[in-house]
Amino acid sequence: MYFNELVESYDRERRERDIFHDLMRYRVREVLLVASLYDSFILESDGALSDQIYGEFFKLNLTTAPRVTCAYTSESALELFRQAPFDLVILMAGLDYQGPLELAAQLKEAKPGTPVLLLAMNNSSLAGLGAECPGSFRNVDRVFVWNGYSKLFVGMIKYVEDLANVDTDTRVGMVRVILLIEDSVRYYSRYLPLLYSVVMKQTQQLVEDERVVETYKILRMRGRPKVILATSYEEAEALFRRYEPYLLTVISDLRYPRAGEEDPEAGFRFLRMSKERKPDLPVLIQSSEGGHRDAAYALGASFSDKNSQTLGRELEFFFQTQLGFGPFSFRDPEGVEYGRARTMDEFEDLLATVPPECLLYHAERNHFSAWLMARGEVRFARILRNYELDDFDGVRELRDFILRSMNELRRGKSRGIIPGLGTPRRERSLARLGGGSVGGKGRGLAFIKSLIDNLAFPQADSGGMDIRLPYTAFIGIDEFEAWMDSHNLWNFAWYEEDGRNLAAVFLSKPLGGELTERLKAFLATTEAPLAVRSSGLFEDMLMVPFSGVYDTYLIPNAHPDPDQRLARLCDAIRLVYASMFSRTARAYFDAASYKIEEERMAVVVQELVGARRGRWFYPLIAGTAHSYNYYPVSYLKPDDGLCVAAFGLGPYVVEGGESYRFSPRYPKLDVVSPEQRKSGGQRWFYALDMERLDFDLSAGEDATLARLDLSEAEDDPLLGLVVSTWNSQDQRLEPGASERGPRLVDFAPVLKYRALPFAEAIEAVLEVCSKSMGIPVEIEYAVNVDGPERRPVLYLLQIKPLIQNAEKISVDADSANKGDCLVLSDRCMGNGRIAEIGDLVYVDPARWDPLRTEAMASELERVNASLVAAGRPYILVGPGRWGTRDRFLGVPVNFAQISGAKAIVEADLEDFRVESSLGSHFFHNVTAMNIGYFSVPWGSPSAFVDWDAIRALPVLWRGDYCVHVRTQSPLDLLMDGTRGHGAVLKPGARLTGSDKSDNIYCT
Repeated sequence: MYFNELVESYDRERRERDIFHDLMRYRVREVLLVASLYDSFILESDGALSDQIYGEFFKLNLTTAPRVTCAYTSESALELFRQAPFDLVILMAGLDYQGPLELAAQLKEAKPGTPVLLLAMNNSSLAGLGAECPGSFRNVDRVFVWNGYSKLFVGMIKYVEDLANVDTDTRVGMVRVILLIEDSVRYYSRYLPLLYSVVMKQTQQLVEDERVVETYKILRMRGRPKVILATSYEEAEALFRRYEPYLLTVISDLRYPRAGEEDPEAGFRFLRMSKERKPDLPVLIQSSEGGHRDAAYALGASFSDKNSQTLGRELEFFFQTQLGFGPFSFRDPEGVEYGRARTMDEFEDLLATVPPECLLYHAERNHFSAWLMARGEVRFARILRNYELDDFDGVRELRDFILRSMNELRRGKSRGIIPGLGTPRRERSLARLGGGSVGGKGRGLAFIKSLIDNLAFPQADSGGMDIRLPYTAFIGIDEFEAWMDSHNLWNFAWYEEDGRNLAAVFLSKPLGGELTERLKAFLATTEAPLAVRSSGLFEDMLMVPFSGVYDTYLIPNAHPDPDQRLARLCDAIRLVYASMFSRTARAYFDAASYKIEEERMAVVVQELVGARRGRWFYPLIAGTAHSYNYYPVSYLKPDDGLCVAAFGLGPYVVEGGESYRFSPRYPKLDVVSPEQRKSGGQRWFYALDMERLDFDLSAGEDATLARLDLSEAEDDPLLGLVVSTWNSQDQRLEPGASERGPRLVDFAPVLKYRALPFAEAIEAVLEVCSKSMGIPVEIEYAVNVDGPERRPVLYLLQIKPLIQNAEKISVDADSANKGDCLVLSDRCMGNGRIAEIGDLVYVDPARWDPLRTEAMASELERVNASLVAAGRPYILVGPGRWGTRDRFLGVPVNFAQISGAKAIVEADLEDFRVESSLGSHFFHNVTAMNIGYFSVPWGSPSAFVDWDAIRALPVLWRGDYCVHVRTQSPLDLLMDGTRGHGAVLKPGARLTGSDKSDNIYCT
């Protein structure tokens, strides 16, 4: 249901945005210039004609310049014209017009739709036509005169393009139209290029002022006003009526033909007609007779003297003051100015504060809609123009309506893009602080923003939980590359193996000056704690996600000195850069068969979700959620999904802390048994220390974090939403924290009694995201209760794919011959067969000690290094969670310490049972790289580790806790991704059983 709404919204948004792609479809790309050798020489005497055209196009920031092909005789011109597709033909004429006119007839006969323009060499040669404004040349679309004016070629080309595009552009994109009425060939040949130059420059300035994303600057230029030319009253009137809804202005000569006769008052007649039909339409009267100025003013028009030496500046002034291309000057009826707005942001700021009489003055005269029209906000301008002052109860309602409409306009324009850093007053979501790709994590966040913009996620039971993205800024990879280049760090970073020295050198190199200023401006928009996160190009890719490989730093952003806040942020960014070259990252690149030289680093700076409680800052809930549950229980199905939640900051979950699990579709069902909940469960949480102002980020990601006992949150009034209390008298759990007693973080008030519609919101997000990406997904999230209204908000922090391998392997743990297996599991992740493994490394259960897990990690690191160097993959078996940051739950290895493992087994012991690693970064990377993952719960009838058989294998090395054994013949590793079953076969064994395929393990 939600997905269908999303598709409709995306299609609607794409249609609206693609309007710019649909504009200016006809372009002049190939021009055939027919001229005598002499005329060609004259054209080329001041430089190649093509160079002149390219130069003028470059000056006007035009993106496509046409190619000019020359022909010197009528015969060669006809031959070229028939052989190649030309968009425009220009016929040069000196004193003899007969030849060019005859050629024009032949060209039109061959291809009637191709425009043909006649270009006279100079003013005196126009006499050969018998009139200054020929109208009888059936085969010539328009006559121009050159007079050595190189800009004329741009004017001619744009004139042809506008004439071909104006019908479609006005209908599709409501593009504005400028109607020029002028019968003098000499004058419009000079004036059209000038008019185009002003239109281009003014439009370009508007686009730049509004900080439009670079891609859309070019597209917005396509929406510039189109210029159409009329040379008589009747032609002008027909064009006026045809394009009346789209007219931006009329620029009219005073004297031109009407009813076949020259009428010295034709301009004034047309002015009166246009004002009767469109009273607010700006009109500019042009004449070489300066005495008509007062008459033009009296009729409500502007006036320009054709003989003026500053005609271009006067035209620019008219565009800025009358057509809305300049700043909007807020004035009252007495002419007192209250402010000027150059951009839409400034316009909105002033609109909210100017006095009522100022607002009424402009509203009565439709000044707002005219100014918005010039900026391409045609739909909004037309909405405003459709309202009268009588439609509102007063000035306050009018002001609120305009401001509300502008807010909706801004939200619509920001969909699907990452804008530049805005002003503090604006609604904050995404901002770009540096150019280039925003990396994998950044792409995911931009996608989430697009989902939120295009689909109002169902707010659970209409009054429930908002779904948002934290205020986020992106620093693109261009800044990273420029910084590395400017300090010559590439070779050093690639070959430096000492992580501490690498970080120290990176911290000693200042960031670029422009980026530092943008970071300072960003900090001026927020006082919240910040998460500075990596966003490498390879992060969150479909097959190799690089989850948790790079560093994230949390900073309080609370120092009273702004310079210190900026310095800490810069430090965090540089350390994120350094983490790309860490030992863990290098090992991951090697294991994934990628080259670190191909990676580039963007940075995501996010406001940290949460609230301050005394010294500590943390959210109410944080965790991960999967749209596909690999270990469904009871009546759950894999597609019902799984959510992993914890109280406090998210690193608790992604580092493998003891978290709570539930199905978003069936939140009241206990995924974990009551016995496990009481014996395990969350006992502590992460919080950001807001009073730790002097900290050294190079000490690690935990430099600003505090690990707090759950009792530290007893004074938090929201704790009762996430815990239950053990009633020892009644021997039962009671939801909430109103009574005294041991606390259990089980989210019962939220999940079972719906204190917050948390599960519904998670389910909706997973459904939309998985269908949008076309594969199962994992999200990271945080929940907080924000604002004075205490409204719950689900913040989406990240989205990435869950990986599934398509190779068909069949393993049935229930019916398999257990005597053939070293390891068998009905809770296996991964898919496929990995043969030829001869090494197995295990933590000896007899030597297991939860207090000595860090020493075990060190032993495993040494074994892994020797096996990787020898090119020998291995299987890793041990109790508890692999890769956890909580050393009491398992061995706290990082990926680099076990990078050679092709399968890891988490095996419960009778006196040591913990939940599996699902939800951690470590776990995600392991499964994404198709490293087999086996979970063996204690007492399961379908899962076991044959410890006796493992101990009987030949020992190559034995440490204090770990043992490395090697088989004489290879082990076979089988993973059935469909069933979620897997097996490690004993040397020489073949898995057999009772299913129809006889458990043939490769099908």
